[in-house]
Amino acid sequence: MQQLPTLALAGAIALLPAALLLSKEKRIFEALGSTALLGRQPNDVYLLATNQLLRGWRQQWTMPGRPVDLAFDSRQTLLAVLNHNAIHLLDGSAGAEVARIPSKPTSYTGLAFRPGTRELWASEAGRSGPDGLLIASLDDSGQPKETSRIVLEGHPVPTGITFSEDGGTAWVGLSNQNAVAEVNAATRSLTRQIGVGAVPYSLVVSHKRRQLYVSNRGGRRPEAPDTTAQSSETTVVTHPDTGATATGTISIIDLPTGTERQLAVGLAPAGLALTPDEGTLAVANAHSDSVAFVDLESLRSQEVKIPAYPLGSFGSTPSAIAFSPDGKTAYVACGGINAISVLRHTGGKGWALRGAIPTGWYPTAIAADRNGDLRIANVKGAGNTERQPGAHNSRYWEGSVWRVPAPRDGQLQAGLREVIAANSPQFTPHRGVADLSSLGIEHVFLIIKENRTYDQVFSDLPIGKRDPTLLMYGRDVTPNHHALAEEYLLFDNFYSGGAISFDGHQWLMQGFVSDYVERSLTSAARGYSWNMADALTVSPAGFFWQDARRPVTLRLYGPFSEHIKWTEDGQAVPIREADLLPWSEYWRLYQEGKWRDAVGSRSAVPALQKYVSARYPASSMFIPDQIRAAAWLAELAAREKSGDLPNLLIFTMTSDHTMGTRPGFPTPRAMVADNDLALGRMVEAITRSRFWPRSLILVTEDDAQDGVDHVDGRRTLALLIGPHVRRGGLDSNHYNHSSMIRTIQDILRIRPRTRYLQSARAMQSAFTTKADLRPYQSLVPKVSLTEMNPPLKALQGKRKWAAAQSLRINPNQVDEFPASVMNRILWWDAKGYSTPYPDAR
Repeated sequence: MQQLPTLALAGAIALLPAALLLSKEKRIFEALGSTALLGRQPNDVYLLATNQLLRGWRQQWTMPGRPVDLAFDSRQTLLAVLNHNAIHLLDGSAGAEVARIPSKPTSYTGLAFRPGTRELWASEAGRSGPDGLLIASLDDSGQPKETSRIVLEGHPVPTGITFSEDGGTAWVGLSNQNAVAEVNAATRSLTRQIGVGAVPYSLVVSHKRRQLYVSNRGGRRPEAPDTTAQSSETTVVTHPDTGATATGTISIIDLPTGTERQLAVGLAPAGLALTPDEGTLAVANAHSDSVAFVDLESLRSQEVKIPAYPLGSFGSTPSAIAFSPDGKTAYVACGGINAISVLRHTGGKGWALRGAIPTGWYPTAIAADRNGDLRIANVKGAGNTERQPGAHNSRYWEGSVWRVPAPRDGQLQAGLREVIAANSPQFTPHRGVADLSSLGIEHVFLIIKENRTYDQVFSDLPIGKRDPTLLMYGRDVTPNHHALAEEYLLFDNFYSGGAISFDGHQWLMQGFVSDYVERSLTSAARGYSWNMADALTVSPAGFFWQDARRPVTLRLYGPFSEHIKWTEDGQAVPIREADLLPWSEYWRLYQEGKWRDAVGSRSAVPALQKYVSARYPASSMFIPDQIRAAAWLAELAAREKSGDLPNLLIFTMTSDHTMGTRPGFPTPRAMVADNDLALGRMVEAITRSRFWPRSLILVTEDDAQDGVDHVDGRRTLALLIGPHVRRGGLDSNHYNHSSMIRTIQDILRIRPRTRYLQSARAMQSAFTTKADLRPYQSLVPKVSLTEMNPPLKALQGKRKWAAAQSLRINPNQVDEFPASVMNRILWWDAKGYSTPYPDAR
């Protein structure tokens, strides 16, 4: 078996003097209180749910949405910014917004001005198409005159755009077709299509050499006997243990002939840039934490490592690059460390890291003007999730664009020190058990649920930071959640790493989210791969439990899942979500004890298939969580007899997502109650099993997107249950998803590899060395699990509107449904249709 990828430390070692200098100087950021809340701290510092700090000390402009790309016009009087549903036109100098061009869902990159004209081209790509190129004609003041589109057949997902020097020809990456489209810009017609590597991303053209360069995010095409997996409509080469992409290439296209050849670079090559003399091509390798500088005459390359912090970890994630006007400095946008890493050419020694510039949250694009000043797009701005005071939601998107003057060497060293400090925030002590591995815990159960905020469920508890006006699913609906929080600990300062299911599950499974996901979070043009069915989403560092030095046994119940059912002769057959039975049929099968052949699961990540419990249902709103509980109880009974139980067991449960007030499904509170009872039954069974003395159960939500919280949109539920968990009381220490995963790693002695997990502090305050083996007795909610939503014809007014809207929810892609609508439906259903929604405060 191949070893997992090792983390290269070259480059990081060169920065040790800077790190040592940092330790000797006055602390750049004062230690945070152990109970610090997420968000703005004293002195304009922001604490993020990714164990990082931001300081808003640059000239910046915020905007609703998630900006992912930017481009100057030829005069540099306008700066265009690609947002998820619009293109913003900013004054090229002052930054003030000049105009906004509405768009369809945009792709995750692709924006360029056509030379010699006042035209702006942008790539559009929704979840299922149709895709196209938006073309906006501008007047001399930068105001849009008219817009048109080039419709692209099928679902090619256009990406990077570049033009010939005279503007007569455009080249566009077609990521789902592994090709580049050549377009006659005047006639808007496709002249030819050139095949490249897997998943083309960024494009640049050398006019002198008459060559086009394309970064192939998925690398070369597969060959026998490669291990492979899917990325949208493309098969890519993957690592056999992790399922992450295993190659990266750039395509070099000779434009007169259309011939193409590929050059190997690092993993997940993303942004490209040419020096002004067109002699060197720079490639940002997002999953290798490096930049490759390719001499275009000899095609020899130099790879420069971009360290992540803490030093020795993985995840600087360089994804965009720009050169200074003289070509001697390269600026690299590193989303993983919220920084621009600055590299300089040092003559005979080539390129070397010279320092860094702190940025906003997750820089995704960078451009340098003729004076060398930078413009930086930050996809998540400063982390603001508040639409109105006291009304936070994780899907309130706010990005930013920063202007940074060309930095001097002294500023780069100071900036580097700040970046290092910001990526390793310090807290005052939180006490508890320092060595969690000493507790003798051998079996860890991680249960992942769906989409609830803290205030929605726990704001009726008399202790903890709460706003009871936001309560929606209190004790009557969730008696087991309440009893477990009271019997063990109530955590009122715990946050999800992600905003929605697309990134939330990845934070929990990897302690990492790729720039590919951060860019495509809103449109998910290549698929909403919450289950990591797209190999491009998988971390090259592997999943959080994968450590060659400390192998653990594993069992998966629902994560990474795709549906199967069972034939009469016992064969597992894959089925589509669209082919599932109605909820009422699965409920009937459950009551009659006939559910076993109707549900099942396989892994969307082929490398993990051997760990999957095939009898446990895949994630779906059609299948009640009572079936999931029953599937686990059946397996637990067999393991009681054998005495064999893995070290790590991971479950997904989905009913608390709800289907709104859609007829044919239970009411929202009934589905939340189903989830609560299933949790109670599973916990009770574990506490009464032979494995209980050496067990720990952790429970959380994958995100908090379907609700409002008065502290932060990412504040969510966390439960820790076990003989060594303290009993009774409140724990207000600041924790998040990464803290929970780091807790598992420390218990099982798994080495944290990503920067997010290395910088996380385990939930040590929750533990005690004295064991309490009392079992748990599950409770039955007061809400009937079969309380059904009324049919549309029985409703009037707002209730009818809510039901009609809920009928638009795609059961196969529930998160496609607008969050602003879903959250209002759930609010009014729980609070009454005359109760104003919180963001109208």
